[in-house]
Formats: sequence, structure tokens, C-alpha cells
Amino acid sequence: MLITFLAFTVADTRSIYNIPLEAKAVCATDYDLDGDIDIITEHGIDEETNWGGIYIMKNDSYGHFSFMDSIFDRTAGTVMYTDTILSKKIPDIVYKNNGYVLILSNEDGNYTHNSYYMGSNIHKFNIGDVDDNGHLDVVFISHLDEYWGVIYNQGDGSFNAPEYFELDYSPIDIACDDLNSDGRDDLVIVGINSEIIFSTETGFETQFLQENAFNVKIADFDNDGDNDIITFADAYVMSFVYMFENQGNNTFNVTNSFNIYEGCSNFIVTDFNNDSLPDALFATYNTEGEYLLYYNLGNFQMGDSMYINIDNYNVSWKNMCCADMDGNLYTDIIITRMVFDTTIAPSIVEILFNDGHGNFVLNPLTSTHDIQLKDKISFNCYPNPFSTNTTFEFTINQTSHIEISIYSLQGKLVKSLTNKKMEGGTHSIVWGGLNNASQACKPDPYIAYLKVNGSLVQSIKLIII
Repeated sequence: MLITFLAFTVADTRSIYNIPLEAKAVCATDYDLDGDIDIITEHGIDEETNWGGIYIMKNDSYGHFSFMDSIFDRTAGTVMYTDTILSKKIPDIVYKNNGYVLILSNEDGNYTHNSYYMGSNIHKFNIGDVDDNGHLDVVFISHLDEYWGVIYNQGDGSFNAPEYFELDYSPIDIACDDLNSDGRDDLVIVGINSEIIFSTETGFETQFLQENAFNVKIADFDNDGDNDIITFADAYVMSFVYMFENQGNNTFNVTNSFNIYEGCSNFIVTDFNNDSLPDALFATYNTEGEYLLYYNLGNFQMGDSMYINIDNYNVSWKNMCCADMDGNLYTDIIITRMVFDTTIAPSIVEILFNDGHGNFVLNPLTSTHDIQLKDKISFNCYPNPFSTNTTFEFTINQTSHIEISIYSLQGKLVKSLTNKKMEGGTHSIVWGGLNNASQACKPDPYIAYLKVNGSLVQSIKLIII
């Protein structure tokens, strides 16, 4: 009853929500597979309520949220992921407690906890298909004991025993994605020294990257079909950003670097203006209420910083993620904050809605007109689930501008199928399961969105098997 009560909003707007105490991490995914993105937060055990664990908020399809469920667990991590690791339907919630990675699965409302040992003093972890067997593995680092490791997912609900690799420095962050298009996800580990670790059929190959980096992300910054690297280091009063262009043949060169004349705690890379170029969002220190957004201008050039200011509420810890929460196909910012003064709010989730024109506002941007269109226009695909291709079919009454886009459950654009004017009538478009880089999408659930004359009118859940 206490947990449900805390879901009431803290202000007149419906984009600021009270959540349980000790909020540490936040992520967004379509957890109930209804075509919109929900919010999941992770909480450490609070002495006052003696509760901690996972808290889930349901999206009503238009960017308003209500309590869905809560699952007790004694966790204290600041990193959380959602993906289909053990299940192939509802996304699993992946987090850690001490030296174990925890995977919370949901089958028809029945929750199952699975824990797998990583090692001692685990600082951070990440997920990716390191051995190219079609199942997501877990990679991790130990800052105190100076090593990294991996546990391999066998695809039957089990993981292999951890494999460990020594480092000669204390790692701070780890990223995981395919850097050379061989189907194997590679690693980038950063700290006082930073290095790329390529996964091969015969083992791992290490390559020096740079010195002094605190955070790292992997993304295709120039939209050329291969992944690049961006790192970030903080010096309290100034932050340093380095961008490494993928030259092919496992070669990465510094293409751009720039300074942020403020101290920042972490950053996120995602496309905020739908130009297929990842932008960078930096969070200033917990004592500040600012976020700095740098738009990607192409060719590894970033625009001037844009300040996004929010009320601070005397924050002791904050975290963030990004996804389209109101269905207008622009990426929004979801912020969770743990506050010192619990008379203001226990912990807060705040959503900044993106209008696609550089503005982030406190209210959802889905209009009454959009809702009426959604109720009138049909949008279907067959077969669904599918293994090789599926056909989308829709009918429009008059010539209209049509956009059909495929997104992951985490709100990331996977494929733009069409974006052009079409005459009135019934139309069909075939999708062969390839992403924008012409690579095969992994077997997983996805969401297809139909946009007519700029208004989102329908979405479809589809599954690649």
C-alpha cells in the first residue's frame, strides 16, 4: 500500500512523479508489450520503509504514468538494463547486487529471480553478444581488484563460470558493442588507461585507446554503418570529450575533441532530432540542475551546448535514460533523483518531453487530434511473429505524408521503412528484418509506428523469431 501511494505526482504537471526512497537507477522499455514505453527504477533498501527493489510505472500510451508493480529485492546498484536475455517475450530486468548479476524475468505475471556470480568488488557491468551465439552475455569490471571478466550465456537459462582478465590499471567504465561488424560484440574499458578489447574466434585482442577517461559510449556517430567511440573525463571544474572515428581494420583515430567548461557526472548518447546522428547529453553534478545537450552536426562536429534546466530539489543522487515516452517519435529524457529532504519528495522521476525542435517541456506532446487519428486508422502486419520478412498494410483516405519506423523496446530507432507522400488507398510495405545499417536484427520484440502527416496514429508489436 505504501509503494502504491508514492506513485502520486508531486506537482500539478503529470510529468513529475514521487517514487519510493533510495532511487539509484532508471531505464525505459515496453515492459507490458502494449506499444508504448514504460519506466523501471531500481531502489536500494531504505531504513525508514525497509523496502528496496524494482518499481515499474505503466505508460497510458500518451506519456502519463501510473503504478504497475513493485518487486522487493536487496539491491544497491546504479546500472540497470532491460533486454531479452533469458526470456524471448517480456524484457528481462538486469541489475547487480555485490558480485552477482541479477536477472528478473516475468512470465504472465509470475516473477523469477536468477542470480549469476561475476566476481569480487564488481564496479560496473554491461551486456552484449560477445561470442556471437545469439544470446546476450555479461561483461564486468572490478575497479578495486583491477580486472575485467565475462560470463557467457548458454541460451538455456545458464551461464558459464566467469572468465577473468587482469588489468594494470583501475577500470571505471565499460561499453559493449560490435566495433568491426563481425557479429561479435567488442569491449571498450576506460580508466587511467583505456583500451579496446576485440572479441575473436580464438580469444581477445587488446588495443590501447587513450589515457584518462571516466565514461565511454559506443555509437555510429557519422552514420556510415560502423560504430565509433566517445569518451568523457571530468576534472570537477571542466570535462573533456574525445571522439574516435572507426577507420576500419580495427583502427580508431581521434577525430574531434572538445571541452565542457563545467563538471559533469555522466552522459548519454542518442538521437534527439531524428537525423540519424547520435547526439550527446551530459549531466552536471548532483548539486546542479543542469543538463547540457550537444547536437551532432555530422562529420564528428558537435554544435554549441544547449542548457536544459530543471528544479534541483536538493539532490543527493541522480540518474537518467532516454526514450520516446509520449509517442511523438522524438526521444525524451527521463531523470530519477534521490533527494536529501524527504519532506519535498522521497525520490522523483521527471520526464522532459522533446518536441523535436530543441525544446524539452514538462507535459506530453501527444494531442487530442493525434488520439482521434489513432482510433480511426488501421495498421496491420503479417505474418507476426516472423523469421524472414513481414508485410505492413495500411489504408489512407487521401494523399498524405507517411512514415513507418521500427523501434526497439528501449525506444531506439532500428529501421526507417518509408518517409514520403503516398496517394489515398491501401498500401503495403515489406520489411526483411534489416536495420538501417543493412544488418539483420536479432530475434526480439520490436514496435512499428505509423505516422500520417506528422501525427503518430498507430503502433504494432511485432516479434522476430
